[in-house]
Amino acid sequence: MKNNALSGNLMTLAEIAGYLKVAEKTVLRMIQKDEIPCVKIASQWRFDKGLIDEWIISKMRKTETDELTQLMQKDADSVPLSRLTAEEFIITDLKPGGPETILRDLSKPLIDAGLVENHEVFVEKLISRENMISTALGRGVAMPHIRNPKENTSSRPVIVIGICREGIDFDAHDGEPVKLFFLIYTNNEIAHLRIISKVNSFLRNNVEINDLLTAESSKDVMRILIKD
Repeated sequence: MKNNALSGNLMTLAEIAGYLKVAEKTVLRMIQKDEIPCVKIASQWRFDKGLIDEWIISKMRKTETDELTQLMQKDADSVPLSRLTAEEFIITDLKPGGPETILRDLSKPLIDAGLVENHEVFVEKLISRENMISTALGRGVAMPHIRNPKENTSSRPVIVIGICREGIDFDAHDGEPVKLFFLIYTNNEIAHLRIISKVNSFLRNNVEINDLLTAESSKDVMRILIKD
């Protein structure tokens, strides 16, 4: 998988092995099988970090839905947040508006992906859940979801991430406007609870929140999540 479209941020064999947390011999076998983007410079293999990150993301997308759901039930700790979303489920330019407008915009990627059949019904369920008690967690973060995950039609666990830099009033207990949204989608109750737990754990301090709010693109968001 040789590639000449380099960004200039190159890593050595030892550095890429450390980045991927594998042995150098494993990386060399991947090169021999043409499985990893690389280029040879002065008889030495070099790896472009940007291309490697994109390659990692593309590999994660190949995970089967049922397998991922089962893994979330059995060993949620082994599933990073980056495997529960993708660039098409990340909105970095949410426009300010009322809660219904935000929820409608957040759920659109699920419609586009064919995971939600009836947009209006799904949004109504999200609004109904918010009317019970706001899903805003404080510190400018909210985690919208429907009340009963079993009513979702697809078994694929997904997080839609939305960033509204201006912030909106989402009835947060601390009164802070919400700028960062994690819309949880799965029809498995155990996976649902564990996704919520993983997001809460990821956001345990303000560093991750600030990193996401300053991300300029969906690729930037994915790179932040890959560190999880």
